Amino acid sequence: MTKHRRHQSSSVYRPAHRQTQHHPVVVLFSLMMVCYALVQLKQLFIQHNGVGGPGWTIGQPQTRWDLRLGNRPLPELQALALDLVNRDRQVNGLPPLVEDPLLSLAAQRHAEDMLRRRFYDHVNPDGQDPSDRFMALGGQVGAGENIMQQVGGMPMTLSYGLVEEYQKGWMYSPGHRENLLTADHTTFGYGIVANPLGTEIYAVQMFSFPAQ
Repeated sequence: MTKHRRHQSSSVYRPAHRQTQHHPVVVLFSLMMVCYALVQLKQLFIQHNGVGGPGWTIGQPQTRWDLRLGNRPLPELQALALDLVNRDRQVNGLPPLVEDPLLSLAAQRHAEDMLRRRFYDHVNPDGQDPSDRFMALGGQVGAGENIMQQVGGMPMTLSYGLVEEYQKGWMYSPGHRENLLTADHTTFGYGIVANPLGTEIYAVQMFSFPAQ
């Protein structure tokens, strides 16, 4: 009987075994980190733009795989955004755009305003549309605009890979692609911002015409 009772000492370990089980919060956090890693790896290794659609095409990613991740300064993101727009205009037989610092300022302020005031629209709560905002800063002509919002999900960094993904999304959306491939556009501006956690991101492309 003593042996039998001692053999059942395994029952003593069952509570201890239960104590080593992961708390649901820990499990959830681990799953979130795995998902985050998979998203980041997709940006790193599996970025592919396809071939476009009827009557239009899209260029291939411009960023080397080993440079796609990690936060980048805003001027670097803006420079890549312009390169990507001109890549897609070139493969569709259109002239390149040049950066207009005033357009970039208007785009960045609109991205920051959407984050700060928690709205997502081309018209801000004050009733200003893209042309209004551009001309309020000194622009001489009207402006077109593409916007992007990413809310919730895994935290993201403002990386080259993210700028590439947003450009791809705009190109595969007919209305946004129309702005990107408008022959009369000559200038370009770009803004992008994220909340501190990287779970809310707004990006803005702006386009305009020669000053009259």
